[in-house]
Amino acid sequence: MEPFTVVTGVAAPMLMNNINTDLIAPSHFPGKKPEEAVLMALKDKMFANLRFHPDGAPKPDFVLSQARYKDARFLLAGPNFGCGSSRETAVWALREAGVRCVIAPSFGDIFHDNAYQNGLLPLKLDMAAIERLAAALNASNASELTVDLEHCELHVAGHEPVRFEMPDDRRLPLLEGMDQIGFMMLSEAEIEAFEERDERERPWAYPG
Repeated sequence: MEPFTVVTGVAAPMLMNNINTDLIAPSHFPGKKPEEAVLMALKDKMFANLRFHPDGAPKPDFVLSQARYKDARFLLAGPNFGCGSSRETAVWALREAGVRCVIAPSFGDIFHDNAYQNGLLPLKLDMAAIERLAAALNASNASELTVDLEHCELHVAGHEPVRFEMPDDRRLPLLEGMDQIGFMMLSEAEIEAFEERDERERPWAYPG
């Protein structure tokens, strides 16, 4: 996976509550026959039911249809982002479209874990802080945000950095561009040493 260290890009405001995985990666697509929908790239399926009318015509008012936000690398969202079904395609669609981070007060549990395993940062901030960020970005011509995962800070030009907290067991694998298993295997020597020591001390736990 691509390491997540310091990432700068456009942030799009989607301050809705309960954006579920069926909205993020819908199974039905406006204006598409079933065989055509199968061939759609995941990034084209992302938010398809919000981006398009039933006849397939784009909805120009949807935030990601606007030129300013069409290449967004960050999403600012409301509570419970990624709730609903457990489909991992919701994370894949966001990643294929270039989204590196979703900032929300809370996330669906399965989506939250899937995001970390696929190099997508699910960053938790309180809603008031997210609304302040959205207002600052709206006043900016570039709408650009920088997420500094090394120092746990968000930066918007002309504003004080916003600090956030994240456990190292979640943060460090992203910095290294690894999933949880790959990161754990960096400690393979220590794991093997522990197993050898434990086997000597508790041989009854290692039959055969």
